[in-house]
This record gives sequence, C-alpha cells and structure tokens, in this order.
Amino acid sequence: MNPLFRQGLSAKAKFIFFVLLALVTMLVDSRFRVLDGFRGTMLRLTSPILEAVSLPAQLVTSGGQYFASKAKLQIENRQLRLENEHLQLQAVRIEELRAENENLRKTLNAVPRHADNIVTAEILDRVADPFTQRIKINAGEENGIKVGMPVLCASGVFGQISRTMAHQSEVVLLTDHRQQLAVVNSRTREQFILAGSGDTWLRILFADPSADIKEGDRLTTTGLDPIFPKNIPVAIVTHTSYSPGEIYRQVLAMPEANPAEMQFATVVLNEPQSDALEEQNSTYKTKSVRNLKRHTAE
Repeated sequence: MNPLFRQGLSAKAKFIFFVLLALVTMLVDSRFRVLDGFRGTMLRLTSPILEAVSLPAQLVTSGGQYFASKAKLQIENRQLRLENEHLQLQAVRIEELRAENENLRKTLNAVPRHADNIVTAEILDRVADPFTQRIKINAGEENGIKVGMPVLCASGVFGQISRTMAHQSEVVLLTDHRQQLAVVNSRTREQFILAGSGDTWLRILFADPSADIKEGDRLTTTGLDPIFPKNIPVAIVTHTSYSPGEIYRQVLAMPEANPAEMQFATVVLNEPQSDALEEQNSTYKTKSVRNLKRHTAE
C-alpha cells in the first residue's frame, strides 16, 4: 500500500550528508584553495550588511565615550583652573614678600651703623587730620619708643614721633607746618633751616640772598643736633629765586621720603633732646635779624 505523502531522506541523513559535504569542502579548499574567490565575493556582499547592523551599537558606544570624555575634561579643566588660581595667588604673595624684603633692606641700609638701637615698624595709614601731616606705625611704648625720637625710611629722614601708645605711634612728617630741621647743602656745606609747609613741599628759612644754592642740590642732616644722625638725606632743592629788595632768598625743596611709597619706617631709639635744635634755630634767627638790620641800614 502506497503512503499518501511520499517521504524523502530523513533529517538525520540530511545532517550527516551536509556534515560530510562540509568536511570534504574544507579539505579540498585547504589543499587547493578553490573557494578563495567565492569567499571574497561573499565578504564583499555581506560587509555592508554587517556594518549597517553594527552601526547602532557603534553610535551608542561612541556617544557614551564622548559624553564620558567631555565630563572628564570638564572635571580636569575645573581642577586645572583651581590650581592655576592657587599658583597665581602664590606668585602674587611671593612678589609681595620680595617687595617687602627689598623695602625693608633699603630701610635698614639707610640707618647709620652707629645707630644700633632701632625699631623697624610697618606704616599703617595717615592720621585723619587735615591740619597736620601725620601717619601711624605699628610700634609704640612697648617697643621703647618715645615722643621726639627720629624716624627714618629707605629714602632718608621721615619725621619725628609725636604721640605714643602701647602698640602704635604717630609720626609727624617733615612737611608738617610745625616741623623744622637743620640741614646742610651737600655741594657747598652751607647750613640752613628747613621747615615744613603743611603741604607736600618744604622751604628754607632765612636764606641769605648771596647763598650759593641751586636747583638739584641735596640737603642732608647736619648731625649737630642730638636728634637726627649725620648725613641722612632730607630733600632736593626744586626752586630758588631772589628779587631785588627782598630780605631773603626763596628756596623750595621736595622731601626725598614719600609716605605714599614707603611701607616700613625705622625709629632710632635715642633720648629725644629738643633743646639743642631749638638753640640752633635761635642762632639762625639771630643771624637773620642781623641780616635784616644790615639790609635796612643799606
């Protein structure tokens, strides 16, 4: 009896057949390389399909790497920015320390060698008084500072102590209208009395009309008074003039010490004695009176 549907080879037989066919093909191909052309053609046909299938995965992987790299770069940039700011602050601080050391070295070099007992203080600010020329320093009675002691800076004479507190002092500048100082012309060795104007400049009192003094002459301390040491720079002559009929020559000078540029000041701890300076001032005043009488007689 014939079956209703005719059956072919069984699945097992087909499997064995194709396995044997694959083995024979691999053996033949490995020995004679007969399928190289077929293999290349299949690779060319299937490569676009494989690339298209793997493209979404590549896009997802690349996108993840891009965003991860971007976030990492942002973190690194933030860290580098903070480090750069820190280095900039350190550089500014180092420059400040270098400038302070240089200023302090100049201040100490300006002090005479025989003035061993000194106190170097930092300049704080100006005293809020429009009628006087005074500044504050951060050293006072605890450091042995007394009223009347001389104050020097890197450029020369700075002023005198006018008031003391426990840890602070006030320095009246040379430009104050109450200040007077005996000076000598470094070029001619002629002595004068230098007085403050209440402004930024100084003037010489009782200058004889025949006095040999010119613009650019440097005025230094005489050392005759017991207050300021000898040969300390004080001022530079900026103007001198004389008109016939006047009693004295008009001489103006600019102090070498500029409070706006100074950071440190040195107080010489000697016993303040103003009698000698007052006596010297009276000598110059007596001389000026004699010049006035002589001028009147002429």
